[in-house]
Amino acid sequence: MKTLAKSFSKINLLLVAICLFWSCGQDDEFLSALESQEVVLRESTKDTIVYTLVDNHQIPIYLSIPEGCKNENYPAVVVMHGSDGMWINHDIASGKMSGQNSEWRELFDANCMVGAFVDSYSGRGVSTRTGKWATAPDNFKISSQFIRPRDAYAALELLRKLKFSDGSNVVRAKDVGLLGFSDGASAVASTLYDTDNTPADWEWSQSFDGKEYDTSSGVQPPSPRPENGFAGGVFYYGGSGGYNYWGASPCGNNALEGNIFVPYAPMLYQIPAEGYLSENTLCLVNVLQQKGMPVELKLYEGVGHGFDFDDNNQSTVARMNALNWFKKILHIED
Repeated sequence: MKTLAKSFSKINLLLVAICLFWSCGQDDEFLSALESQEVVLRESTKDTIVYTLVDNHQIPIYLSIPEGCKNENYPAVVVMHGSDGMWINHDIASGKMSGQNSEWRELFDANCMVGAFVDSYSGRGVSTRTGKWATAPDNFKISSQFIRPRDAYAALELLRKLKFSDGSNVVRAKDVGLLGFSDGASAVASTLYDTDNTPADWEWSQSFDGKEYDTSSGVQPPSPRPENGFAGGVFYYGGSGGYNYWGASPCGNNALEGNIFVPYAPMLYQIPAEGYLSENTLCLVNVLQQKGMPVELKLYEGVGHGFDFDDNNQSTVARMNALNWFKKILHIED
């Protein structure tokens, strides 16, 4: 068992390295074969960057630990960034997250929640989901349907291994939520997909520009539903078509029977009325509600895609709704 102080520290946990953001550089040594199964935080540790190994890629996770709280342990939220990545100027070396992520980090701190911000791009050599990264087959490397959920579960595992120096858990194991924006919202939904619902004869495929890809060309099945997964997720203005990954279009006549997506945990959909990805998500929410799934919808008039980081009243209201929803599912008392 290793202790994380305000210096570089080597540990295990499917991890290759862990370090404070002000002390790590490109020449850090990465290890993967240590014996410790716990990550111990000293009381002085607040913000850290952890590198976790997912499919042989070093995936950074920015951890924020609340200050000024007297909790014995904390609820937590794993955050999945949008298509533009997680860092200011796409520069992980700065250790500084973009304004949107930094604002949510402050919101978590104010509400005594641990934040785990997952960078699915830089460790895979991607800055933004544009150009070749927006279409197959390159898109498969950062797929929000079958790759990014693995990052989310790696973060969940990390949070459940965090310990204080007295041996107590930093995070309440059952009180971990999931939050995502745009492409990250699609990753939230995919992470929460109930794989027990997959038909026995289902063949996983996706369609890009009229061409179909299957498992022989890089499409992969989703991460299996864990025995103890996330408590629930908040979905901000993402798309829900999944390039036909889930079968029939959620807006099609056969959606009730032909679209197999159902979540294993409750979801809050935060959708802008004028968002360019809103239509198929609104259709999916309607289908899920007809199926009796535990999903809630908040529709925001007068705003479009990306409204969370805009300076408007809808963003403020939506953030309050999201935090109140997390308080409910993560058993947070005011």
